Amino acid sequence: MRYIMLLCCLLSFWRCSADTPPETEGEKKDPVKVIFDTDMCFDVDDVGALAVLHTYADQKSAEILAVCFNETHKDGAAAIDAINTWYGRGDIPIGIYKGELADPDHSKYLSYLAAYPHNVPDDHSKIKSALEVYTETLSVQPDQSVVIISVGFLNNLELLLSQHKDLVSRKVKKLVIMGGLIKDDFNFVRHNLVSCTEKVLKEWPTPIIITQLGGNVNTGACLKTEPDSPVREAYYRWFDNKFEGRASWDSFAVLYAIRGEDFFEEKWDGYIVLQNGVTIDMEKGRLHYIAPLFTPEEYQHVIDYLICKKNP
Repeated sequence: MRYIMLLCCLLSFWRCSADTPPETEGEKKDPVKVIFDTDMCFDVDDVGALAVLHTYADQKSAEILAVCFNETHKDGAAAIDAINTWYGRGDIPIGIYKGELADPDHSKYLSYLAAYPHNVPDDHSKIKSALEVYTETLSVQPDQSVVIISVGFLNNLELLLSQHKDLVSRKVKKLVIMGGLIKDDFNFVRHNLVSCTEKVLKEWPTPIIITQLGGNVNTGACLKTEPDSPVREAYYRWFDNKFEGRASWDSFAVLYAIRGEDFFEEKWDGYIVLQNGVTIDMEKGRLHYIAPLFTPEEYQHVIDYLICKKNP
């Protein structure tokens, strides 16, 4: 029964429940409007998450408004655009962080993805900044309609918050952030950005949901039997020319952002502790985190189904 419920969540637009019938055509939910902010570089789960997001867009559950890159690797924008292009969405705006990062990360796979067809120029000076893309994209959207999914560092969001807080208040519905609740040692602190993280968590004017799950759910091994694609290439290169499953932190953020309480329970009974010692209390309606409703194996099946064109 649980497996059937999970497939119901995966393949339909209605909220899955053992006793809830499918919604009628007139009751279908509108696609979730998404800006995806990623550090696609060091790890490969960002690639899986973007693949999941595109599959949801194929299912009309999501509308990808823009993708912003919060790392500084020279091939990051081209790699992102190559993935978007492969999914038939090469016109999605891409913005990059144009500041400097302390000790920027290297990548095992971005240069390989940049060799796939893409549209963005190789000259970074000709690519719009993430701040420009955020302001241009948000300004034309309905009020409180956009969900931002952050699966990397919060430098782009800190700039947006500092310069356009009113725009964020009007246009953003919620901010979904992938990060650890207690002394996160990567997304919330890498590149000396812990103060940036603190500012966003304290001052962001819309609800924030932290997605800390996915470390025990390995996905992407199913790509071994898929046709060539930038997504398949990324996993192949990240695992040193073989296929294995990688932890799914970023895909969990997308899963929550698009399907919400179909797959997770929101809670606000805890707190976040940053590496600088600052503690930020959860608060109902402002700062939440998610708890699982299914087993790791069940989540693995769902995410692999969304990453791979063939059923895993």
